[in-house]
Amino acid sequence: MRWLKKREVIIYFLLFKKFNYNKFNIGEAFDVLKPYFSKKVSYHSISYMSKIGLITKLNELEYRLNPFDDFILTFLAKSYLERRATLRHKIQ
Repeated sequence: MRWLKKREVIIYFLLFKKFNYNKFNIGEAFDVLKPYFSKKVSYHSISYMSKIGLITKLNELEYRLNPFDDFILTFLAKSYLERRATLRHKIQ
């Protein structure tokens, strides 16, 4: 899994600022992101974040944000630290 791009982090925090952890519609998300990103970029970023677990897809049109710190600790930090531990053992 790759690290998040800057625009994906910005999209997450724009959505968090507007909706917090409440349900939101994809149309409402497009309205929030319209001044900054195209619909294509917004849709692909939201679908990628739902695929990796940062956003939960409730049904075809509704989503909910997951806590960012839980995502970092659970998915990214764990795999990164495991990889670092194995690389460190190979060096020494």
